[in-house]
Amino acid sequence: MDSAQESVITRDIHRTFPAHDYFKDTGGDGQESLYKICKAYSVYDEDIGYCQGQSFLAAVLLLHMPEEQAFCVLVKIMYDYHLRDLYKNNFEDLHCKFYQLERLMQEQLPDLHSHFCDLNLEAHMYASQWFLTLFTAKFPLCMVFHIIDLLLCEVE
Repeated sequence: MDSAQESVITRDIHRTFPAHDYFKDTGGDGQESLYKICKAYSVYDEDIGYCQGQSFLAAVLLLHMPEEQAFCVLVKIMYDYHLRDLYKNNFEDLHCKFYQLERLMQEQLPDLHSHFCDLNLEAHMYASQWFLTLFTAKFPLCMVFHIIDLLLCEVE
């Protein structure tokens, strides 16, 4: 792995749940485990590598399982649940998700959609981090755990 990816990972792990007891100590067990998982994923997925924000999903998994299992579940989510597709082809799938979100809001929450339009607030301005981190970066952990549970329980 090149040093550019390593520096992005190192920078990201220091910003990943810095107030959480498990991740707050620089060089502590939590940050070490998180670094290992992110680095392993960057080597495993040669096409995508490590992308900023993936550490949040890895961290949530680490709070519930050992490193090896967290890595395997991360790979499963990225591949089987197509999260990695959001990072491919110049973020083409991510832009599709923005379009879908805006259409859904237009149908289900027309007043909010109109308000956002009046403010020139587009989905990419608030939802990028939601989608790229699978909601792990900006929502309370209790809600994040529920979202991940629902995702993993869904049968294709």
